[in-house]
Amino acid sequence: MKMDAILFAALRLEGVRSPWGWLWAVGLVAGAGMLYYTYRGIFLRSEHRLAWWLMGLRAVGLLLLVLMLAKPTWTREHEEVQPGRVAIIIDTSRSMTLPDPTGATRYARATAAVEQIKKALAADTKGPALKVELFDVTGAPLQEVPKEATGDVTDLTRALKRVAARLRSRPVAGIVLISDGVDNTGRPGFADWDDANLPIHTVGFPRSADLDLSVREPQISGPARVHNDLPLDIPVAKVGQPPAEVTVTLRRGKEVLATKVVNLPAGNVEQLVRLTYKPDQPGTFELTAEVTGLAGEKDLTNNAVNFPLVVVADPIRVLYVEGFLRFESKFLKERLGDDPDVGLVSMLRRVSPELAEGGRAKLTEDELKKFDVIVLGDMEGSYLDRTEQQQIVRWLDGKNRSLLLMGGYNSFGPRGFRDTPLASALPVVFATGAESQSEVPFQLRLTDKGQAHPIFTVSADRVINAKLWHETPQLDGMSLVQRAKPGADVLAVNPKVRVDGQPAVAMAAQRAGGGGQVMVLTLDTTWVWSRAPRILGQADNLYGRFWSQTVRWLAGRPLEDKRPLLSVRTEKPIFEAGKKVALKVVRNPRPGTDLTATEMKVEVIDPKGKLVPGLAARFGSADPNVGTVELYPTEAGRYEVAASLTSGGKMLANGSAEFRVRGIDLELSDTSTRPKNLQELSSETLGTYVDIDEAEALVSKINRIEKRQVRTLRSELWDSPLLFVGFLLAVAGEWFLRRMNHLV
Repeated sequence: MKMDAILFAALRLEGVRSPWGWLWAVGLVAGAGMLYYTYRGIFLRSEHRLAWWLMGLRAVGLLLLVLMLAKPTWTREHEEVQPGRVAIIIDTSRSMTLPDPTGATRYARATAAVEQIKKALAADTKGPALKVELFDVTGAPLQEVPKEATGDVTDLTRALKRVAARLRSRPVAGIVLISDGVDNTGRPGFADWDDANLPIHTVGFPRSADLDLSVREPQISGPARVHNDLPLDIPVAKVGQPPAEVTVTLRRGKEVLATKVVNLPAGNVEQLVRLTYKPDQPGTFELTAEVTGLAGEKDLTNNAVNFPLVVVADPIRVLYVEGFLRFESKFLKERLGDDPDVGLVSMLRRVSPELAEGGRAKLTEDELKKFDVIVLGDMEGSYLDRTEQQQIVRWLDGKNRSLLLMGGYNSFGPRGFRDTPLASALPVVFATGAESQSEVPFQLRLTDKGQAHPIFTVSADRVINAKLWHETPQLDGMSLVQRAKPGADVLAVNPKVRVDGQPAVAMAAQRAGGGGQVMVLTLDTTWVWSRAPRILGQADNLYGRFWSQTVRWLAGRPLEDKRPLLSVRTEKPIFEAGKKVALKVVRNPRPGTDLTATEMKVEVIDPKGKLVPGLAARFGSADPNVGTVELYPTEAGRYEVAASLTSGGKMLANGSAEFRVRGIDLELSDTSTRPKNLQELSSETLGTYVDIDEAEALVSKINRIEKRQVRTLRSELWDSPLLFVGFLLAVAGEWFLRRMNHLV
């Protein structure tokens, strides 16, 4: 409120009416005369000058009494100027938290528009000043714009009516509504809106098209290997006519692994977006492929998908050279070829040694550098010429390069490697006698070093491990060597055959020059460990474990299986409330570990921290290690999943995951904008609509008004206690002095 100026000021005697003014004058003259006559007589009788002072006191008292009866009043007239008001209503509902095409949220842009309008109004001095008052979407006044939009309902009619009511007694230049136009009260539109006699100006967002982005599980070609580029083709689809720029992202939790910006053409399209990711560690990971970029999408639940990715270490490069077609080579080649951590190159002679070789590739120094492990099968010593054998011996001086020589009639026979350059690198001494092969069936027996060796570790329990090897099927003979060289470790023997008074060496190893290993395996029928269980309908875990661990140990790789015993995952990261959520729980058995008899427990904690009741994993007959848990969440928010695997009351493994549920949210269920509502509202109230980018232009459309009002201010002097107190003092003082001096 501003007081401009005093227009008029005067002292008035409101008790003196103009028709009776002569009577007041006569009374005052008569009273003065009587007062003089009285006190003159007192003076003449007493001849005391005090009489005249007493007359003065009595005159003052009477004058004050007359003044009170005349009611003196000081009157002033002031002109009061009230500046015009501009009411700005900012939409604080949660739909304003959605992004617009610029990438910023609608609310952030609306907040910026408020400041732009306020600054533009203050900068425009062509007319009367205007005062800005802020209100939220409920019509409540604001001191400043809130930092976040948290409203659960948008009722534009209620907001406008409440603001108009609050400003009814003030001069209002107009109402400015900044909103996305979404009104979730069920009102079809504002073409018939006539509930205000004020111009309503609106600031809105351009109409968002009915667009939708979606992504499906990526297509991965080939195995994922650590420190190698892995291309992933992510299917991205767009429904809607306008073209769009979108961002495709590959994440592991919150960590962004790869991202690419893609321009999708107009119309309904689907295309593969290739992202390249280089894993930095092996293991099993849960990744998320996500697409973002369109404001006002109809459905956000299909914008991301979870998928598992198994990353294996760099392959162990194995060269397998075999001189004869036999069961041992057939089974071993299949096993190494199926191992995801082994890159196998095999050189198998398919013709008789008496026939022409047909151009076998020679083992050169450059070729050998490509391999970590060389496996030599059954062959005569001349199959590899002297130069090739010397190259292999020199190759062993390289870091972590290992050689394995397998048993066979020829390798350890008279025409084998006995007198070749390769013999010096082997951990055994060849037999000197004519007999180089035993045909006696036997059961492999591990030495003390063999029992502790990682190659033979099938179970973590040493008792169970020893029992498994004790019950292995018998092998059909073996090649014979004289003995192990000093410094070599004998890992297994044939207890039924003795050479030089000692059990025949079945497996021996020693350190190579470059830190690798050189191993001799005189067995030539380990394939029995695979075939016998298969005939009985069992898995050949022992055979597979033995050869996988042998190759890994030779290559210097860790032998433990790092796969988790239990994993849990969801099909996608976001679900709708009331819709089915399927959780997949997987038991990952390791060789020698049977998990079929274990108990699985799955718990789901809802957003309120309560346990979802009645959940149990169901396992199908196709794969007894894969189970599903189904639930229908009704609460929106974040859900936590905890799964555990127990046996005999002891926990073996646990796993966790999470997913989010979107509720039936009036504010966020419709992500589009409704500028038509705002346009109709402004049209019906003679206001103006502008897009959010042109908020400042609205200032020129607001009429500058002010309210001037003249007010009369009265100060009633006669009603002052000072007059009454003065009257009492004057009259009482005169009476007291007169009595004291005996002038009565």
